[in-house]
Amino acid sequence: MIYTGYDFYIHKSSGIHLVSLQILALIAGVIFESRRISNKWTTSVFIGILSFLFIFFLGYFLCSIVDESNCSLAFILNRSLVFWPFIFFVFYVIYSRIFNERNITPKLTEGITLFLSIAMIYWVVDNGFINFDNIISQTLMVIGISFSLFSFFHAFTKTHLTDRNKFILSIWSSIIMMFFAIDNLNSIYENRNTANSDDILQGVYVTVQYFLLGISSIYMIQNFMMLIGFLPRWKRFFNSRYFEEFRELKDEHIDRYSDQQVPLIHSLICIVLIGTVFFLNYYYQTVPKQFLIWISFVIFPFIISIYNYLIGKKNYAYLLLFFLFMSCQNKYEKIEKINPENIKLNEVVSDLTSEQIEKIKNIHEIFAEVDKSSLEQTITDFKRDRHPENEIKIWMQMAEAYKGYLSKNKKNLEEKREVFKLILSRSMMSTEEAIKNSNLKYLSKKEAQEVLSFYNDAPQPLTVE
Repeated sequence: MIYTGYDFYIHKSSGIHLVSLQILALIAGVIFESRRISNKWTTSVFIGILSFLFIFFLGYFLCSIVDESNCSLAFILNRSLVFWPFIFFVFYVIYSRIFNERNITPKLTEGITLFLSIAMIYWVVDNGFINFDNIISQTLMVIGISFSLFSFFHAFTKTHLTDRNKFILSIWSSIIMMFFAIDNLNSIYENRNTANSDDILQGVYVTVQYFLLGISSIYMIQNFMMLIGFLPRWKRFFNSRYFEEFRELKDEHIDRYSDQQVPLIHSLICIVLIGTVFFLNYYYQTVPKQFLIWISFVIFPFIISIYNYLIGKKNYAYLLLFFLFMSCQNKYEKIEKINPENIKLNEVVSDLTSEQIEKIKNIHEIFAEVDKSSLEQTITDFKRDRHPENEIKIWMQMAEAYKGYLSKNKKNLEEKREVFKLILSRSMMSTEEAIKNSNLKYLSKKEAQEVLSFYNDAPQPLTVE
């Protein structure tokens, strides 16, 4: 607000703006996303002050070297304010890469990759590239179609997500994101002067574009880093160090891809909903394709997250999304606290496949130090569940979160038990509720939030029949 007020003062006195409206919208998007990632505004304020001091003293130092007569304090201040947004962005990216890398690494699922493939197909058709007769373009088209069909195949089948398949899908998702980022930047650049025109609506449209670009910029950079890391560099040209970093980056791609497979109905909703939106815009050309794709990137994950949470209840499985929203409040009102002593264990009601047993063995091994149940007892407990496959998926995600956090943080046994307790609570409730109800003794709130950043599935409250 101070910055905007000063810019308004300069504009009234000289008739020019220090920074364009587009850049301000870009920075606003960055600050907005910074608040979401770090869960506090102070991070943005600190980075803003630090970046301004850096550019101001740098400008003062350069002026003292050249010893120009026009290097007054007002001149240095104005020049610093002109370059400050760009320095702020660089500092923000560096900070996020160092301290929030886990939070800014986009989490991927079969559904997200399916959506990206649909968007890619829409972009190609809308640009008329399907009629290219150039051999290079045709080759790229065949490659793109092959990867898209691969993502469609996984989204509409129950084919096991092996590490190789997750790696391929993650790479394909990153390529699409980077492609759209470059295309969106080019589109915005072509409209860079629009905000200075008299068309207010067009100015608002461009401002929204830049705001969305600011929100997604850090994820673009992260995707870029996860792709460029595969290229050989100086002193890393297909030597042992290169292949070691290659394996580490490959593991990052695999780890960020969820093991949970997308139900068929989710894939159908995605292709019908997004496909219809893209087709209508292709037919009527209501808004530019870049804007529609990027606004879908922002909105679609929220729709999927809400739908996935609501669809978890069998009673709501086949209702329309509208009725799911209307029913949400009623579902929460039905949750009651029950005395654990009054809960009676089910009899064994399910048989387990050999594959399910292997997964349970893996779960038991991971939690062995914090859960003293025997393997036989653990297997029996899963047999008591009427839907053991769903329960196994939840515990596998818990195990993945447990391993993920402890691989980066060394903890003693008591702390590990609290990590396990926290993740177990998170599987049944929101992050805030899990932290509040866990009565933490060893972990700080910040550490607890880091633990739960590794668990991304929707909570599945305990139901008693």
